[in-house]
Amino acid sequence: MRKMFFALMIAVGLISCSSVLITQAAETNKFGIKIDGNFDDWKDKPMTDIKNPWNGDPVKQASLLTDGKYIYYYITMSKTGRDNYPFQVNDHQLTVGNKMHSIYIKRAYDIPANKTKKVMLVDTSGGDVPMVHSPAVIHRYVKNGKEYGTMEARISFSDLKAVPTDAQHISIKVPLIGSTVVTAESGSTGPIVLAIVGLLIAILSFFSLPKLKRVLTK
Repeated sequence: MRKMFFALMIAVGLISCSSVLITQAAETNKFGIKIDGNFDDWKDKPMTDIKNPWNGDPVKQASLLTDGKYIYYYITMSKTGRDNYPFQVNDHQLTVGNKMHSIYIKRAYDIPANKTKKVMLVDTSGGDVPMVHSPAVIHRYVKNGKEYGTMEARISFSDLKAVPTDAQHISIKVPLIGSTVVTAESGSTGPIVLAIVGLLIAILSFFSLPKLKRVLTK
């Protein structure tokens, strides 16, 4: 009877662990972000305001996310949608671990008014290296004589020659529009750790309690 009980505990532990792993895998895709110029999928994501210290400088906004496979990057030159601030293409400083990549946005100068265009990210840190596995688009908003740009990108770790993981520091800043550093948000591994600990306890109990009983009955 006892063996059946502990076998059941181990089975429950295995099911719990696997279900948590499946849930966590699903959560890595929970962002639901498509690089298509429709920025509605960023509305519920954490945003960071960016601004230079002088009066009159518009507030920009950015968001940085990672699922351990890719880095998702959103940035707009106008938080309110009413500012005149063309898109800044230079020196997007992406730091992954202890390495900084200075990214230049290529093909962003001839975007028609109120249209979206695919652009190319270029890592200029060690020469001009096109990031061919990192799709990005910019939408150029033009209204009432004012314009600003918004970009979204999915950055591949392979283009950065970095190991795909969310267990490292990932951040970005664009010094030309403000000194604020935006840090990547990612999922938590806490549930996985708890599930594994629970499974180990069940296994240890299965092997330890019969031995303990034999010792006590001697």
